[in-house]
Amino acid sequence: MSFLDTEKLQSAQQANLDLLQQISSKVFEGVEQLSQLQFKTLRASSDDQFGSISKLLSVRDPQSFAEWQTSFTQPSVQTERLLEFNRQVYELMSGTQSEIAKLAERQVEASAKQVQELVEEIAKNAPAGTEPVAAVLKSTLASVGSVYESAQKAAKQAAEIAENGIAAAASAAGQATREAGKATGGSRK
Repeated sequence: MSFLDTEKLQSAQQANLDLLQQISSKVFEGVEQLSQLQFKTLRASSDDQFGSISKLLSVRDPQSFAEWQTSFTQPSVQTERLLEFNRQVYELMSGTQSEIAKLAERQVEASAKQVQELVEEIAKNAPAGTEPVAAVLKSTLASVGSVYESAQKAAKQAAEIAENGIAAAASAAGQATREAGKATGGSRK
């Protein structure tokens, strides 16, 4: 009797192909969204630059030039725009990674179930006297599953810690920028 069922093997291959297609789709969606974000940001930046140059061309006296120069050198607007862009890029990448991880996790669970079924089939059809070998195989499979679950939990915790750290750094940088902008604006008045 054969332990390998060709229908199950074909089914597993099809599941792997479907997973690869789904992952590719998620990657392409992420790249498309990133490109749109970059073009949107580039357009806004370009519009701002042309607006600033237009204001410069309308300057007729030193006071107007000083006002233009003050508005143009405000670091808070550009820094906040950069922080927002980086936040959006991070969210996009994090979301795409999360979706891909969920797809992969489902496939790993399905594969683990198939391996478990194979081990059960082998144990059921094993010759007499090989029960200890089957028990070791089952124990090893359980240990591998436990190690995988622990690694998966650790990876999720590390991702959460990194995300919280990035959010805290962005918040602190944004607050520092706003305070610097207020200080700069207050000292020029």
